[in-house]
This record gives sequence, C-alpha cells and structure tokens, in this order.
Amino acid sequence: MTLLISSSISGFLNLFIWMLGSFLIGYFFAWNYYKSKYKHQLHERTETIQELRTEMQSTIRAKKTVERGGIEIKQPKELNFETLGNASEEQKDDLTQINGIGSFIEKKLNSIGIYTYEQLSKLNTNEIETITDLIQFFPGRIVRDQWKEQAIALLKTKENEA
Repeated sequence: MTLLISSSISGFLNLFIWMLGSFLIGYFFAWNYYKSKYKHQLHERTETIQELRTEMQSTIRAKKTVERGGIEIKQPKELNFETLGNASEEQKDDLTQINGIGSFIEKKLNSIGIYTYEQLSKLNTNEIETITDLIQFFPGRIVRDQWKEQAIALLKTKENEA
C-alpha cells in the first residue's frame, strides 16, 4: 500500500514537473515573441513622438513670432519732460486720487519722473504711449480711465483751494 501511495505521489510529482516545464517553456517563448513584436511598435511610437516634439517646438516658435507680429523689439522710450514739465519728490501730488491709479501704479509713475497732476494734465498721445510702455501697464488704460481729464479737474480743485 505504501508502495502504491509513493508511486502515486511520484507520478503526480513527475506530472507536475512536466507541466511546470511546459508552462515555463511556453511562457519564455511567448514573452520573447511579444517582446520582439512590441519592441518594433515601441520604436515606431518613439520616432513618432520625437517627430511631434520637433514639430511642436517649431510651432511654438512660430506662434511666438506671430505674437510679436514680426516687429523688431524697440528700445525703451523716454518721456519728453520739456512738454510735461519737471517735478520732484517734494512737489509730489497724491496721484491715487485719479481713478485707475493705485499705489503700485503711482510708484511706477514716480519712478519715471511723473509726480504731479500738472504733468498728467499735459499728456499727449505720444506721451501716453511712452508711459504705457514704461510702466508696463494695460494698453489703453490711461485713455480709457481719462487720467488727463481727471488730472485737469484735480489741478483746478487744488488751485481753487490755494
């Protein structure tokens, strides 16, 4: 009986080893087959991705060129203080009284030499463009918020008080 059990166990063990060997051989060949199959597809995808990256970089460069409009970068403009008049920190008016000018914009205006309502009241189109470029603020904001007109009104109020 023990001989029958031991031969039965050895038969199952023998069968298990054969099945395990068959499985491993099949797994190895399938792994090798799919590896070579997908390696080729992976190589093609990598080439495609590289081509798309190159194309995207050239597209981005083209978009940046379009945004600049092909216009060469200009040197910073300078204000004509002969027209606006010179002022100093001591003569400074509270420019934040003008709608559209906060403390941040007032500091920027002061840094380029604009301190008074009188200077703002003498603005012309060229000076408005120059100031917009110099303070790097929203284009058209000076005209839209009517800084010149507000400065004239505040200047009159200031003169009436004096």
